[in-house]
Amino acid sequence: MNPKTIHATSVVLEDSGVLIVGNSGLGKSDLALRLIDSGATLISDDITICKKVDDSIFLFPPLQTRGLLEVREVGIMTVPYVDNIKLLLIVELVDHEIERLPSKKLGKFMNLNISKIKIYGKNSSSVAKIKLKLNEIKDNA
Repeated sequence: MNPKTIHATSVVLEDSGVLIVGNSGLGKSDLALRLIDSGATLISDDITICKKVDDSIFLFPPLQTRGLLEVREVGIMTVPYVDNIKLLLIVELVDHEIERLPSKKLGKFMNLNISKIKIYGKNSSSVAKIKLKLNEIKDNA
């Protein structure tokens, strides 16, 4: 399958790729910044290249924006980045609070089932929620 370029920000936490999707202005870059502050490393901001290899998807930054992160009210900042990271979790940002106890979800992405959560990304607990979900995925692997 050919690589797919999508409007998303991506980070790696430990060895787990996280793809953050959502409409413009919902805080994808801001959430990535908070994840980076808590130990993650940037893969790509705003545009992520996704390559399917067998039963996995790997994440890459576009050449022209490698290591660049938009930090609102500060500017475009240069940060460490990595690439070729296996996608483990899709985080979909929404603009409203969602149900308290959602059912476990997998999302279909590039014809593969990938763990997916929807969160209101501007909550201060968003980083902790993502870390908890990654731990759950790894524990069930």
